[in-house]
Amino acid sequence: MLSLDANLLGNALVHGAIVLAFFAGLASVVGLRRRDGRLMLAGERAAFAVTPVLLTAGLVLVHQFVTHDYTNKYVAHYSDNNMPWYYLVAAFWGGQAGSLMFWCVTLAVVTGFVVWQNRDQNRDILPTVIATLMVIQLFFLVLMVYEANPFAAFRINEPPVNGRGLEPLLQNPAMTFHPPSILSGYVWFTAPFAFAIAALVHKRTDDAWIRTTRRYAIVSWALLSVGNLFGGMWAYQELGWGGFWGWDPVENAALMPWILASAYIHSVMIQERRGMLKVWNMSLVLITYFMTVFGTFLTRSGLIESVHTFAQSDVGTWFAWMLAAIALVSLGLLVWRVSDGTLASESSLDSMFSREGAFLLNNWVLVGCTAVVLFGTLGEKISEYFWQQTKYTSTWFNTWMAPLGLLLLLLMGMGPLLPWRRATLSNLRKNFVVPTLVAAVGTGALVAIDAFHVRQLLAETSVPVGEVPLALLLRSSHLTGVYATIGFFGVLFVVYTMGLEFVRGAIVRARSTGEALPTALARLVAKNQRRYGGYITHVGFALLFLGFIGTGLKTELDLHFTQKGATHTIEGHQLTFDGFQRTDNREFEEWFAKFRVHQLDEAGQPGAEIGLLHPSRRMYHGANVRMSRTTTEKDEIHGWKGNLYLSLVSFAPQMGTVDVVAHYNPMIIWMWIGGAFLLVGVAFAIWPEASKYPVFAAARRRARDATPDAVPDAANLARQQMDG
Repeated sequence: MLSLDANLLGNALVHGAIVLAFFAGLASVVGLRRRDGRLMLAGERAAFAVTPVLLTAGLVLVHQFVTHDYTNKYVAHYSDNNMPWYYLVAAFWGGQAGSLMFWCVTLAVVTGFVVWQNRDQNRDILPTVIATLMVIQLFFLVLMVYEANPFAAFRINEPPVNGRGLEPLLQNPAMTFHPPSILSGYVWFTAPFAFAIAALVHKRTDDAWIRTTRRYAIVSWALLSVGNLFGGMWAYQELGWGGFWGWDPVENAALMPWILASAYIHSVMIQERRGMLKVWNMSLVLITYFMTVFGTFLTRSGLIESVHTFAQSDVGTWFAWMLAAIALVSLGLLVWRVSDGTLASESSLDSMFSREGAFLLNNWVLVGCTAVVLFGTLGEKISEYFWQQTKYTSTWFNTWMAPLGLLLLLLMGMGPLLPWRRATLSNLRKNFVVPTLVAAVGTGALVAIDAFHVRQLLAETSVPVGEVPLALLLRSSHLTGVYATIGFFGVLFVVYTMGLEFVRGAIVRARSTGEALPTALARLVAKNQRRYGGYITHVGFALLFLGFIGTGLKTELDLHFTQKGATHTIEGHQLTFDGFQRTDNREFEEWFAKFRVHQLDEAGQPGAEIGLLHPSRRMYHGANVRMSRTTTEKDEIHGWKGNLYLSLVSFAPQMGTVDVVAHYNPMIIWMWIGGAFLLVGVAFAIWPEASKYPVFAAARRRARDATPDAVPDAANLARQQMDG
């Protein structure tokens, strides 16, 4: 009886949220039209009330998973008695119904933040913002109730005593973070979209709405970053192919809004500073949100095939109609405001040799990257429909994305060195000579020592001009060494220029205030969180690029070991087969192949043992076999220079033979370190500034006044002016 009540309670909460969302949207619109403050306030409170209602519904579903309540069809379909609690929680978003429920809950939380944040600001456009949010919330709630209800219960048949279990491929720690991060990143961009719609409706095209929504956009971008990183980590760990990105269509669906959000976050700085690019920024917001819904459509429409997609259902049709509505409303409002001059820029670009020019070029490249990914993702279906099926493989994507990515890397380092408005020859010489020399010397040293065989790859460079059609020239060229060299230069250039910004700023502050250099650096970053948080993020992106470069320099070997004690070598490491090991638990049976790893000395002889590797194959006991009952579990040895990675392909314990694929992945560890830097930078950029909050500012002043200060009076005065 209690289980049945949980399903009824969940349904009641979801239907209650539909009523509240409908009332909130209607009251906001009618109140705005009638200028009735009570109705608008009622709409705000109803929208705010959706948050606890849907949070409670989400907790009910989580409780059903962790208590194995198989009267719930969704719970029975995506969990079983053998799953640990963390995978039971992750099963919440493991299927279509749960992912839609997660979307609704997250959007309710975002709405709560929007209402709370704007209780004393943006009062003129807030009703339209709430109405937009509630229309989107209603769409997902109604879709969930009618097409994929997570609280559907067994009514006629007896509930099963055990569930089907979560797909084995998804039972990986990275998958407890990847789907919710991607979905949350999609949802958080709803706030900038809602404010953009409201700004167009009310002719509020100054940068006030941008300042209001900047943190929402950055949070969305950060969540998409986390989601893509953990998705890459899952592919790297679980699929056993030694890579982290295969240009899968659903991976691309999550990448495209991330790229566009990156463009938006950079270009709004130009609008805030110079009043430029209003049409461009508005377009980026609208297109980015469109792509978040498009990504969701791809995973649910059955249009593409992927290990990430849900089964084909009528949900895809609903999303197609939503995409059409978003496109029509967004385009209509944008054309309307462009035609009446509302979005006219306050100034124009003075020179491409300026910070604005670098940001604008950065935006063009990012949009170009999005176009390439979109074409490659849909190109197979388009070509199949109009002429003949054409495959767009990883090679095709890498052919176009590698040079575009390297151009982005270089622009990232150039931006901070360029002044606003216009650079002079003197500026360029002063700011670029030393960073360029440092990066060139470092890159030359890497080539000289033939790091990762880059010198050999440079010697193998070829561009078959005249031998192949022009359209195939780039794809037919051997440019790995050239790309790696440019990549090393770009990483060194970015890290040096970003570090230089910290050092220069700290020195200037130390001289003006008399503070010690470490203190000056800490206070400088604290006072300019947005700027220096962005620099830390850029360092993280540069370190990510080391991992990207490493994928082009990796070594991969298929190795067959005929008996215990047999050996093979890969990139200065000797692998010695040391037999098998078998384990069994309530979830799966697992076979390990054991290998001892020795470092080879300069003479090619094995030296000290540096580790053991135990790649394995798992055979799951659960009944959910939609994809695979067996998974490949890699093992690797980590190193600053590169990782040695083994995946088990086949084994015969009776005969004592084993086949593995061995990978040496240069610099892969720097990709995960770069991801950490990236997130630290985001945290700095969005952390609330104490000076903007009277309570925090007053507490800081009292602490400063109570502390004896030996700094001269002039320095004290300068510090007070900087603290505002």
